[in-house]
Amino acid sequence: MKKIILLEYFTSQSIFHFKTENEILKEALSITNSIIKNFAKNKYIQEIVVIRNQELSRVKIKKVKYLFTSKKKTYVDILNNLNNKIEVLIIAPETAKINLEFCSTLRKKSTILNSSSDCFKTFSSKIKTFKALKKLRIPAVKNYNCKKFHNSEIIIKPVYGAGSENIMITYADNFKGNKRDHIFQKYHKGTKGSFLMLCNEGESRVLCCNKQIIEIKNKRIKQVGCVMGGLESYRKEIEKLAQEITSGFEGLFGIIGVDIVRESEKWLVIEINNRFTSSYCGLENAYCSKTLDIITEFYAKRVINKSKINFIEKINYFF
Repeated sequence: MKKIILLEYFTSQSIFHFKTENEILKEALSITNSIIKNFAKNKYIQEIVVIRNQELSRVKIKKVKYLFTSKKKTYVDILNNLNNKIEVLIIAPETAKINLEFCSTLRKKSTILNSSSDCFKTFSSKIKTFKALKKLRIPAVKNYNCKKFHNSEIIIKPVYGAGSENIMITYADNFKGNKRDHIFQKYHKGTKGSFLMLCNEGESRVLCCNKQIIEIKNKRIKQVGCVMGGLESYRKEIEKLAQEITSGFEGLFGIIGVDIVRESEKWLVIEINNRFTSSYCGLENAYCSKTLDIITEFYAKRVINKSKINFIEKINYFF
């Protein structure tokens, strides 16, 4: 029987501002609460220790124990008082290198159920991601010099950013920010999608194939949800791409989210996320319960179950 510590960056902070961080906290709580509910069902998991701010709501389940942060107690204080042999599952965003620094710090204190340091260093940066994929000849959305897009509309993204955070579509000449902190890409009009996969030592298992629901407003592009199972017709192509990624980066571990776009009859990688993403919360209604069992079983036993995953129906899931 196994004990797991669940530590999500935003919900474990000692101090935060509810007004400015309400949307972020809502999404973070949704992901962690889904993990808690699903992991608690697994017979191989004895206890889930959740580190959470004392002001936030909680899911009350017998197997779940909460340890609370406050203005006087940080998550570091809590971890220092726990058995360092208990493995920690970390969830943190790419924003401003948070996941890279968060995991680097915690890796020194505990065994973490996350990808290797090298994978975090690579996939935290959109520049390093593109260079690494290009080196392995894995199809990816290209980065360009801003000058190439003179008088043309482009996509502008922060080098270190999570999901669709602060992504703009505008003319290059209108951009007044620091060019070194951003990347510039052609806007691909094809279908945008994503998939979740389980990874371990170069082996992968695609769990779901989704179509992204995108909103473009005031020159901002934002993913507001996804059609769970919306890309199941492309599963074989996506599984091939997933294995190419995993074979090239054997340090990928556990749940990995990959954003993709369709261009010229093939899929291009937009970015790779070393963490649970919001689409995890939509799995339960679109896919069979066995899909969730495969995930929790992996974190309990580190074995990727090859049982068939049954797709039930397309579900619109909004974040």
